Amino acid sequence: MSGITIKSRQYGAATITILLFVGVSISIAVLGSLRYIQGSQNQTMTMHAQTQAQRKAWVGVDITKKYLSALDSSELTELLESIPVKVEAEAGKTQQTLNPTISDPELQLSFYKEDLTNKTYLYAEITAEAVKGTKAHATSAIEAVFELQQTGKQPVKSCAIDRTVVLRGATELTGGGTDFLSGDALTDIAVEGSLKLTNSSKSGISGCVSGDVYMNGGGIKSHSSLYVGGNFKVESMAKPTNVGVWARDINIGNSGQGTYDFLRAGAFTTVVLDESGGVVGTGNVGGELIKDTTGSSIPWTTGTLVPTKDIPFVIETSSGGRVLVDLSDAVINESNGFVEAYAADSLEGNVTLPRVLQFVATGVTGGNIDIYTLNVGQLWGHEILSDGYDANYTTVLSNGNFSIGTGNIGSLIGGSNLIANKGGCSSNSNCSNLPSLLNPSQIAGEFYINGYSGTPPLKNLTQKKPGLSPGLPGIPFCDTRVNKVVASDYKPSANYIFEVVDGQRLLTIQNVKLADGTQIDGVYDLLTEDLRFIGGKSFLSCGWGSGHCFRNNQLWELDGISAFPPGVAWFDGPLKINGVGSNNAVNGIDKNLLNTFITIGGVELTSSGHGELIAPNFNSEALCQGDIVPTNLCTLEGDLVGDEGVGLPIANSSIVSQSNLGVEGWNITGHVTLGGSVKTAGSKVIINGGLVVGSNIPSITSVGAGGLEVNTQSLSQGQLQKDCGSGDAGSSVSGWHLKANAPIWTRYL
Repeated sequence: MSGITIKSRQYGAATITILLFVGVSISIAVLGSLRYIQGSQNQTMTMHAQTQAQRKAWVGVDITKKYLSALDSSELTELLESIPVKVEAEAGKTQQTLNPTISDPELQLSFYKEDLTNKTYLYAEITAEAVKGTKAHATSAIEAVFELQQTGKQPVKSCAIDRTVVLRGATELTGGGTDFLSGDALTDIAVEGSLKLTNSSKSGISGCVSGDVYMNGGGIKSHSSLYVGGNFKVESMAKPTNVGVWARDINIGNSGQGTYDFLRAGAFTTVVLDESGGVVGTGNVGGELIKDTTGSSIPWTTGTLVPTKDIPFVIETSSGGRVLVDLSDAVINESNGFVEAYAADSLEGNVTLPRVLQFVATGVTGGNIDIYTLNVGQLWGHEILSDGYDANYTTVLSNGNFSIGTGNIGSLIGGSNLIANKGGCSSNSNCSNLPSLLNPSQIAGEFYINGYSGTPPLKNLTQKKPGLSPGLPGIPFCDTRVNKVVASDYKPSANYIFEVVDGQRLLTIQNVKLADGTQIDGVYDLLTEDLRFIGGKSFLSCGWGSGHCFRNNQLWELDGISAFPPGVAWFDGPLKINGVGSNNAVNGIDKNLLNTFITIGGVELTSSGHGELIAPNFNSEALCQGDIVPTNLCTLEGDLVGDEGVGLPIANSSIVSQSNLGVEGWNITGHVTLGGSVKTAGSKVIINGGLVVGSNIPSITSVGAGGLEVNTQSLSQGQLQKDCGSGDAGSSVSGWHLKANAPIWTRYL
C-alpha cells in the first residue's frame, strides 16, 4: 500500500511539473504575442501618423497656392523682396518663414527663391507634424515650386460685370433698333431713375429699374423678368411670353394679351425696431403679418411682420443712413418676428444695425394691380382689379379686395372680398359671367356681384375665413452701384499719355517696344518731333494721309487717322475722333482702332468714314505680334498676359471717360464706362461689351432713331472682367503674377 502511495505522489509531482512547464510556455507565448501585438499596434499608429502628416503637408501645399494666388502684384513684389535667394538658403542663411492663413502649429512654411530673366522660381518648403508629443510622432516635408512671371506693369484689381447695362439717370429709349443682349450669364439692364420706352417696337428689356417704367412700345424679353421699384405702366408693348413683373404698382390695363409667369406688387410700410423695442428706422418690406398682432378688421395692414426672404430691401435709419438688408440666410422667429443672422450693406452713411431686428407694419405701400384679360401664373398684390373676360390665373394672392371679370382661377387666398365685376344675377341660383374657382379657395371677406345685393354661393370658395391673409411680396431694390471714373487712376496703366505740360503738347510712351525688341519709352514733343514713324514703323499720323497729329487741330482731335498705335491711350481732356482712313500702325487691322481710350473729358466719335473701335484684348494677335507691342499687355511669347492668357482687365475696355460720349453709327468692341451721359445719333450704334452711364453723376441716356445695341452674349469670362476703376484700382505696380497650373513641381524632402 505504501508503494502505491509513493508512486501516486510521484505521478502527481510530475503532472504539476508538466503543467508548470506548459504554463510557462503559454505565458511566454502570451507575452510574445502581446509584445508582437503592441509592436504591431505601434507600427500601425506610426504608419497612421505618417499618413496624417503627409496629408497635412499636402493641405499646406494647397494653402500656399491659395495664399500666393490671392496676392496682387505689389504684394508679390513685397514678398519677393523679403525672401532670400536659393544659394543663400543653401549656405545656411535663414529662410523666410511664413504662416499665411495657417493657425495650425503643426504646419510650417518657409520660402526661398531663384531669380531668372523675367521670372522667379519660388521654393516653398511645407513641413507638417502629426500626433506630436507621442511615440508615434511623425513629420512629412514637401518642396513645392511656384513660378512667378514678370510682365512689366499691370492694374492690381479687377471685377466681373454682372449687368450688361447700368444707366444711372432718367432714361428714354426711342430708337427702333434698341436692344440689350445678355445671354444666360447676365441680366440686361439696371436703371437708376425712371425708364421710358417709346416708339421702340423692337426693343426688349429685362433687369431692374429703381423708379417708374412707362412703356408705349418695346417690351419685356420672353422668359425673363423686370423688377421695378416704382410704378410699371403700359400703354402698349409687344406681346409678352412667360415674363415676370415685380413692382410697387402694376398698371397694364387693356394693353393686349400675353402670358406672365408672375405679377407681384406691394409691401408693408414698417417701423424697424431692435430687440428691446427701440426704433431703428423704417422700411417697405414684404412678408406675412402675425395673426395675434393684427386688428380685427380686414384686410390686414398693421401688425408684426414675418419678413420675406425672397428679395432684399432698404432700411432708412433714424440717423439718416440707408442700409440694404438681405434676409435670404437669416434666422426668423415666426412667433414674434425677431430676425437675426442677416446680411447688411451700408448704402449711405457709416451705419451699423443691431443684432436683432423686428418689423412692425403701420400700413401698405403700393400693391395695386390693374390688368385686363391675361394669363398669369402667380398674381400677388394688395388691391387687384382684373377687368375683361376669359382670364386665366393659376394662383391669386390678394391681401385686399380681388375684383375680376370672367375667367379661371386655379386657387385663391384672399385677405378681403372677392368681387365679380362683370357678373349679374336674378337670384342666388341664377347668375352669369362669374369667375370659376378650379380648386378649393378661401377669402377672409365675402363674395360680391356688382349691382346685386344677394349672397350667391361660388363653387370651391370658403368665405369669412378668420385669420386669413397672404401678406405682400415686397418692392424690389435695383442695385445700380458702380465705382466712379477717376481718369488719373488709370494713367500709370496707359501706354500713351497725351497731355499738356507747361504749354507743351507731350506724348509719354511707357511699356512699349518694337517687334525687334527696341524700347521706345520716353517723352516726345508732339509739335516738334516727327512721330509719324518710329524705328521705321508707322506710328502716329493723321489728315487722311501722312500728316502730323495734334498740330493744327484743337486738342485732342484725331482727324482722318492713318496710323495710331495699339494699346491704352490716356488723354488729359476731351477726345474727338473724326474719321479713320486706315491704321498702318497695327498689322492687318485695316481701318480699325485697337485701343482703350481713357479721357478726363468727353469722347466724340463722329460719323465721318471709319472702321471699328476694338479693345486691345479682343484681338491678341494684332496687339502682341505686330510692329508695336505694349509690353504690359503682352507676354514675351506674343500672347496676352494673365492666367491662361486672359489679358489685363483694363484692356477689355474700349472707352473709359469721366464725362460724356457722343457717338454716331460706330461698332465698338469692349466695355464702355462713362462718368456722364451717352447720346447716340445717325446709324445704329453697336457695343459688344458692357455699358455704364452716369458713374460720376446721374446722367441722361438719349438713344436716337438709329438705335443702340449692347451685347455681351459672345464674351468669355475673361473678357467680362473690367478694371474696378476706383481708388487705386487703376494704379500700376511691378507686374509679378503667379503662373497658371501652380505649383509646377513638387517632391518629398
